[in-house]
Amino acid sequence: MPELPEVEHLRRSLEPVLLGRTIIKATLHRRDIAVMPADPQGGFSRSSSDARPARLTRRDLLLDATIDRLQRKGKQLAILATDGRAVCVHLGMTGGLIHLPLSSRNRRRDHVHATWRLDDGSRLLFRDPRRFGGLWIFPTRMCLDERWEKLGPDALHVTTRALSAALQSRSAPIKATLLDQRVLAGVGNIYADESLFRARIRPGRPSHSLSAGEIRRLASSIRAILRQAIRAGGSSIRDYRDAQGRQGLQQRRHAVYGRGGKPCALCANPLLVEVIAQRTTVSCAHCQA
Repeated sequence: MPELPEVEHLRRSLEPVLLGRTIIKATLHRRDIAVMPADPQGGFSRSSSDARPARLTRRDLLLDATIDRLQRKGKQLAILATDGRAVCVHLGMTGGLIHLPLSSRNRRRDHVHATWRLDDGSRLLFRDPRRFGGLWIFPTRMCLDERWEKLGPDALHVTTRALSAALQSRSAPIKATLLDQRVLAGVGNIYADESLFRARIRPGRPSHSLSAGEIRRLASSIRAILRQAIRAGGSSIRDYRDAQGRQGLQQRRHAVYGRGGKPCALCANPLLVEVIAQRTTVSCAHCQA
């Protein structure tokens, strides 16, 4: 699943071609991928408890809207209009936003669930083969903000103080805590493993057992790893591409993720593979205490 660096790089790659553009046509090709949240505090779901049984209109999909901002919180990306309307994109495992200039043809027409045509003739496509992602429709920015209030601090800017406050009462393994989006927004399996390795912290350690120095080191490692990944365009493990279809390069720099059983880059001992929070976790038993 794309994590914070992939979504942030996608946001940056879309800004030059979307900001200030007006949407002149909006088409939802598959209606069940878009919901209007009934409860701003709920999690993403297409169930009746989370989605109003309202009939979506093209206006809900930003028809005639001028795009004002692209805003990210954690792994979520919102397209904001000047009049306050918003569509929040959750990429899920295989979702992506693709920008096609006027002269370009879409070579992958399957699994395109939404299309926006802009006033310069270009198109923005939401494509998601496995349909674990989707679109949230918000009539105002306040509704979007209420939704995002349930997320933890954005991992790209997490401070030692905020991370310390989140960890002090939690007994779950630190890897599991980092994956909890209510604690820290944006970190998933890849960057949790990479950040813990950089901070030299064993992923199975109880969260509340970390010392002040370790928490400071972990917060710094999270920020550094995410910044590095953004500069590299993110990690393209399977499906991830940016808005122009380009792969990221951060996967070439992974120290532990996906390298279970291979030599540690620091000590050459075989990297350990275990399951934490139902996720495959790779670490070095010698370098991470």
